[in-house]
Amino acid sequence: MKSKFLHGEFGVPRRRKGRTVSTLTIAAIAILFYQFFLSIFGSGLNSFPWRLSKPSKWNSNTHSYVNSSTVFDWSSIKSSSRLNFKSCYGRNLQCAKLELPFDYWNGTNKDKTIALAVGKLPAKVPVTDPRYGGPILFNPGGPGGSGIGFIASAGQMLQTIVDSAEDPHTNVAENSTAKYYDILSFDPRGVGETSPAAICFYDASSGWSWMLRELTEGILGSSDAALGRLWSMNQALGSTCARTAEDGDDIKQFLTTASVARDMLELIEKHAEWKSHEAHRIIYTEAAERSRKSGLCRYPGIPSRFDYKPNEEKLQYWGFSYGSFLGNTFASMYPSRVSRVILDGVVDSDDYVQTRWTNNLDDTEKVMQTFYATCAALGPASCPLANTSTTPATIETRVQAIINSLYHNPLPVPGDTPEVITYSDARLLIFQSLYTPLLSFPLVAQILAAIERRDGTAFAHLLEPLHTYSCAHNSSDKLSSAAQYAILCSDGAEQTWMTADLFDNYWHELEQRSPTIGAIWARLRLRCTAWHIRPLYRFAGPFGAQTSHPILWIGNTADPVTPLASAKKMAERFPRSVVLTQDSAGHCSISSPSVCTLQHIRTYFHTGNLPAPDTICAAENTFTSAPHPHVHPTTLKEEGGDREEDEKKEITLVQEAHRGLQRMWAEGRWGLGKEIFGGRMDGVVSAFAERRRK
Repeated sequence: MKSKFLHGEFGVPRRRKGRTVSTLTIAAIAILFYQFFLSIFGSGLNSFPWRLSKPSKWNSNTHSYVNSSTVFDWSSIKSSSRLNFKSCYGRNLQCAKLELPFDYWNGTNKDKTIALAVGKLPAKVPVTDPRYGGPILFNPGGPGGSGIGFIASAGQMLQTIVDSAEDPHTNVAENSTAKYYDILSFDPRGVGETSPAAICFYDASSGWSWMLRELTEGILGSSDAALGRLWSMNQALGSTCARTAEDGDDIKQFLTTASVARDMLELIEKHAEWKSHEAHRIIYTEAAERSRKSGLCRYPGIPSRFDYKPNEEKLQYWGFSYGSFLGNTFASMYPSRVSRVILDGVVDSDDYVQTRWTNNLDDTEKVMQTFYATCAALGPASCPLANTSTTPATIETRVQAIINSLYHNPLPVPGDTPEVITYSDARLLIFQSLYTPLLSFPLVAQILAAIERRDGTAFAHLLEPLHTYSCAHNSSDKLSSAAQYAILCSDGAEQTWMTADLFDNYWHELEQRSPTIGAIWARLRLRCTAWHIRPLYRFAGPFGAQTSHPILWIGNTADPVTPLASAKKMAERFPRSVVLTQDSAGHCSISSPSVCTLQHIRTYFHTGNLPAPDTICAAENTFTSAPHPHVHPTTLKEEGGDREEDEKKEITLVQEAHRGLQRMWAEGRWGLGKEIFGGRMDGVVSAFAERRRK
């Protein structure tokens, strides 16, 4: 059965240039937030109706979410020049370690290799099935984000989104147009389970202590002395990180995105080789079974399509945030190896390689304005910062007054573990909330209203793990910020020439662009002013090429750190490419639900067809089992009750998968710049959810 979801009948009507499109009107915001919050939030503290439900993970067997985590011992896998997959994490995942060159470009360290940690959720059909769509490679962003952690948490959700809805076991393969994909990812060199790791401290406790010291100093502008102290701490840390690179064999010299793109090329080649071996194994095994049953020995013919053809495999890819820069780099370096590539939440590559980190903030304040407008529109019955006469402007004034009240008078919170809530804490909370506003803004409103009453109890519970020294370090703690800064500082132009006075001017420039997060965002470039390790090779452009297949770029109308203009600018350099606009606030398309966007993503992977130029997808008003609001119910009923129910189930299944993906995105460290201050504020959503559950 052909799916309406796949073939476009559930899409939001396309809108073209020349017609006025309201990005987020107050009325639309009110409906969007109110219905969405009612669907997933119940009554909360202080009679506030926005409550986060428990974070969860998708189970493809029961079409539900399960709360489980499994630790996997990566030392049980030997690295190899081929992909030898082994079951891992207890979620049908397979893992491998792939040996790759330490240095592709300069002939150094010829005898040294990295062990690239690779993870895969296998397709629902074998590689010999005509419905097998091959691997889609995912990168969650960062830089320095763990692809292994990403697909361990979200692999089944991603597979639900990109796969055909039909059960592969109930349809005939030969005449089917269905497609089923491997979900593939990896920890980039220097990151997570890939070895060697990029480190600046020789033991985890020293790194943890340093992070606590940086947090104690606060953000830029949090005191008259903040800049001087943070500048000096940064100089000390930069010199410490450079000590291990003096002999020329430290992995931090080989972490540029160009090397990661080259690793990706090797990975898809090795997977193509694995696929050929797997196809031969399946065919021979089936032939042996037939011979056993018939008593006749017959050599099976192997179709040529299963032969491994070196240097011909093309990339299928979905990259988020920094993953868009990685995909852009790959497409610019290897344009003939591009198949279906989606770049979602697009980085301005020119700004990035100049280490300016400036254009990122062009749309940040649009996201904050949605907060003020939504709160005012919902009123005091639903938003504790509103009253019967409030406007977005008065909400903004009130919010700024609450935050500024902490500047000279931090909020003491007594308890078994006493806490003090500072100006920096409040600013960092808002910074993290901008990435997924639909999930995070309710929490922000509740906490700010409590601070105004001088009640910091709820916020203190969220800050406890952030401010507490911990000796327990599991695999997730390997996500060191050293890798993030090694990558972004090496990708960019050297910044050690910058003085403290010049940096002071720079961060004030960012604050003018975005009063909400400028002082926080400036920390990215601050780290590079003391990063003395220069890469032996980096790719600084030109970005753009005639790729073997056009690229699909996706941008939100109000993205806090990758503005829509960046997607349009980058797409112009790749002929035939198209920008799909999602009319929503948040970072990357997965921050807000849109059946229209998901439809175009699936269509592109399945058929290679791009949306029409200037297509704009609206975000959905709610996640329910009802038909998409742009499809009249009678349209489905005329085709029969069974067909209607099938279509409803398909939409519901994809929406539920996206809801889980959205929550995971809110709770994780993925997202450009989210790793600032070690990414420790990212746990506030999940911590709040866990506290409410108990």
